[in-house]
Amino acid sequence: CCRWGRGFGLVAGFLGSHSLFNQPNSIFGIAFYILQILLGFSNSGLAVIALLGSSLVSIAGSLYLAYILFFVLHDFCVVCISTYLLNSVLLFLNYKRHGYLNQVWQNHAPKAKRQ
Repeated sequence: CCRWGRGFGLVAGFLGSHSLFNQPNSIFGIAFYILQILLGFSNSGLAVIALLGSSLVSIAGSLYLAYILFFVLHDFCVVCISTYLLNSVLLFLNYKRHGYLNQVWQNHAPKAKRQ
């Protein structure tokens, strides 16, 4: 279990176990959720894209870790599954926000002058 608890079980194989990037998965999670909170206050297009992109990355990580949990470790973890569900909800909300803000921006864009 400990192998996958740091750097998603991948970083040590690529960069070594003493790499700065071989941090506990919880550190990556904290950084992700802080990013989601801080960017959530912004309506800029770049922030919305960053929210959506980071949510997609979190889903990829969640799917990978869920596979490890169920099929490699043959275990069940309520906290882990809750995190996977939270990441799914964030992806959904960020997707809806992206669509909503695109619609708002299109409705408020300057209209081309008719000739």
